Amino acid sequence: MNMKDSVYNFLSEQISLGNMKRDDKITEQFLAEQLNISRTPVREALFQLSSDDILEHEPRKGFRIKQYSKEDVENYYEIIGLLDGKIASLTVDILDEDDYSIMKFYIDAMYSAINNELYTKYNEIQNKFHDVYIYKCENKKMLLEIIKLKKKFIGTDYSRIETSKIKEELIVTNKEHEEILRMFIEKEKEELRNYIEFIHWRKDKAALDNW
Repeated sequence: MNMKDSVYNFLSEQISLGNMKRDDKITEQFLAEQLNISRTPVREALFQLSSDDILEHEPRKGFRIKQYSKEDVENYYEIIGLLDGKIASLTVDILDEDDYSIMKFYIDAMYSAINNELYTKYNEIQNKFHDVYIYKCENKKMLLEIIKLKKKFIGTDYSRIETSKIKEELIVTNKEHEEILRMFIEKEKEELRNYIEFIHWRKDKAALDNW
């Protein structure tokens, strides 16, 4: 992994963990000094994040985490749901008992995160749950596209939403994860595809990611 990719992954992780907020100004000079590296790989990583629609560039000011409208998020949900459902149907016959055990572990971990109001941690675990089957997809173009789209939500901030509302919504979503796992185990290919596309990624959930 080259230096630019290392910086890219570091910044993505910091955004995902909530260490960078949507109103923070991000400059290459500050990051280069903090990471004790030259500005070139930092600049390249920042512009790559901008190209991936994770950051937006403000000339002579720096970068900020990109914000999306409700319509934007709903449109992305529709596309991600389509891809996620298709990938699930393609990997039904590939997953094994070890994969099911890992997915069950992540479901339990998500309930623990919800109960302890660790919502950033919940997001991290949720991504790992879906990655169990997504990364087994043999269609690499489809794989790269869904990874790119899902990165748009790595900085989701739930602080603006009432705690009881977040908890209620995430419990419902995690019950959906349980149903997804059941369908994988039972190898209900078409039902699984439709469930992920039309239930798990339904547009009314976009409000949680509209920030």
